[in-house]
Amino acid sequence: MSVPNTARVNSAMLSGMVGQTVRFVGKIIEQNGTRALMTASDKGRVDVHMNENSQYGTQFVEVIGSVNSDLSITELASTNFGNNFDLDTYDELAKKMQMFPKLF
Repeated sequence: MSVPNTARVNSAMLSGMVGQTVRFVGKIIEQNGTRALMTASDKGRVDVHMNENSQYGTQFVEVIGSVNSDLSITELASTNFGNNFDLDTYDELAKKMQMFPKLF
């Protein structure tokens, strides 16, 4: 699934993105059925409502999804990002992308 110009976000940015499609990378804390609790790059926690076909096979996952009013994300698609991912660097990238949208 290709979603052009989709904002990369951390947990603090979700409140300004309700109803929009975003890209979110987090570390899985807990997964139960079609719900995953993830740690965001800014250390916040985010609930993800997984789609039925999702198979999170690594600790770090990118979720493309819609932000709900309760600041959870309903997944449209996901990509496993492996077990060794630098969330701090990703957080800096997300902040820079919000500051300088014309560059990204």
